[in-house]
Amino acid sequence: MNNLRQKTFRAIQWSYVSFLTNLLLAPVFAAALARLLTREEFGLFAIGLSLYAVGQYLADFGIGAALVQKRDLTEEDIRAGFTSSLGLGLLATVLAWLAAPLAGRFFNNPDVVPLFRAFACLYVVASLAAVSTSLLRRALRFKPLVLADVSAYVIGQGVCGLGAAALGFGAYSLVISVGVQAVVQLAVSYAYGRHGFGLTFRPAAYRDLYAFGGRASLVSFLEFLSVNLDTFMIGRLYGAAALGLYNRGYNTVYAPMISLARSLTRVLAPSFSAVQHDRPRLRGAYLSGLLALSTVLFSAAAVVFVSAREIVLVLLGEPFLDAVPIVRMMALFIPFPVLSNLSAVLAEATAHLGAKLALQSVYLLGLAAAFWGVYRLGWGVVAFAGVLVVMGACRSAAYAVLARRILGGGGREIGRAYGLGLACGLSVGAVTFAAVSLLHAAGVSPWLIFVLEGLLGAALLLVLALFGPSPELRRYARPLARRAQDKVRGWLGAIGLPEKRV
Repeated sequence: MNNLRQKTFRAIQWSYVSFLTNLLLAPVFAAALARLLTREEFGLFAIGLSLYAVGQYLADFGIGAALVQKRDLTEEDIRAGFTSSLGLGLLATVLAWLAAPLAGRFFNNPDVVPLFRAFACLYVVASLAAVSTSLLRRALRFKPLVLADVSAYVIGQGVCGLGAAALGFGAYSLVISVGVQAVVQLAVSYAYGRHGFGLTFRPAAYRDLYAFGGRASLVSFLEFLSVNLDTFMIGRLYGAAALGLYNRGYNTVYAPMISLARSLTRVLAPSFSAVQHDRPRLRGAYLSGLLALSTVLFSAAAVVFVSAREIVLVLLGEPFLDAVPIVRMMALFIPFPVLSNLSAVLAEATAHLGAKLALQSVYLLGLAAAFWGVYRLGWGVVAFAGVLVVMGACRSAAYAVLARRILGGGGREIGRAYGLGLACGLSVGAVTFAAVSLLHAAGVSPWLIFVLEGLLGAALLLVLALFGPSPELRRYARPLARRAQDKVRGWLGAIGLPEKRV
């Protein structure tokens, strides 16, 4: 038990490294790209990336999740996973190449065709990394996974993507970024998670993997459609320029949350799977994680909501000023997908895929109906973001009910976690709003306000981590704070300042 807890704790620490790196670098890269690409190019890229993700689900088919979840993994299972990933990656490439003209007609945009075909060439590279990545996740070896993610992001997005955009490659600069990231992730993950390249074609070897992986892939695909349905509908109904504006406002807020959700999934899925038959430990792990996340997410959402105008001006520039209300809506949306993801990981780790599938199906249908209603009423893309907030809150509540059923109780504790998180968010929002109002009244520049908002938000989150309602946050934050204080004392001592000034 202690060994699993230590591994999970180390994994969570490394996942935070990945998340914080993305949180720090994403605004820098986004600010640079917003000044190199137009709204139309961002809209075209959003369409291409969403279409590329469709093929990724076929290329993976849940094999990665199955390798992580399977109780007793054999060498033949690994060979079957590798054979499947390779074959499905090739199949996805062929199908995407053939389907590209249909996609161009759907979006009424011929530029979609070559862009989608460029993305299609990346499926095999991405699928080859599936087995090594899954083996590392299964063993809770998240240091190499974080190294792969961070190095791929810095090299792919920061160097190659921005460089290609500066050279005038337009939307294709982001294709280059995605391709380089896939190659770097493959190289690093395989260097640490080596496995054989043997193939197997024995049907029995695929039975268990596909029995779980097929259902997991279907659920993941429904989740993907839920996340990308607005992209498909806005791209078809409103055009690439409107989609580009929406995409920038959406991703400015949502991309770091996606990073956090993925990090949590990779950490918690194998941890929950390992204790899926020990109900008290499983319940304790879920409830402590829920309270910690709720506290952080609602508070971060409040800071983003108050700071929306400065975020857009600094990161995107004046041409994207119309994205401010979209950023505010996405700030309200922030907590719900990640908290839902925690319950979804619980359902997947305990093999409750039927309930998860039903919930995602209902959510997707409700989302589609609401989006269509918004369009028929003649409302703009900001209303699409509003729909996400309402439907996201409903889905989060439904997943909380599902988690209570899986855990056999804990409904009061789940409600308390949401309530305390919301209270922390309102408090942080009130303090931030008061401070920002004074800065506006004093005529401080948006750039300086942006910096001060970030510092204030970080300080408030630190206070919540050290003294807030979550024992899990206090357990992690206080030792880190003590070590940081000791280092500061050492630095001050080295330069001859007395320690009492710390």
